[in-house]
Amino acid sequence: MPQSLLELRAAEAEVAREWRWLHDALNEIARVRAEQGDAQAFRLLQAQAMAVGQRRIELSMRIAELERINSARQSAALRPAGSPRPEVRGESR
Repeated sequence: MPQSLLELRAAEAEVAREWRWLHDALNEIARVRAEQGDAQAFRLLQAQAMAVGQRRIELSMRIAELERINSARQSAALRPAGSPRPEVRGESR
């Protein structure tokens, strides 16, 4: 699985394209099969679309986690040395 934020964003875009394709195909197959009375192909595509949708969610969560970590690191890096947060000094905001 991709680890860097850039790799995760690329993977997310790829999975989004796959999901869109499956979603469009699912709708078309559903229409055709409904006209013919056969739902098996629809169920197969539906299961695939659900699996891809789950991957999209997992990638989005990983991206959010990395962004939170990066934001916390940047905040810590911007804080002057020897100047703790007010909470640490016992002051209130």
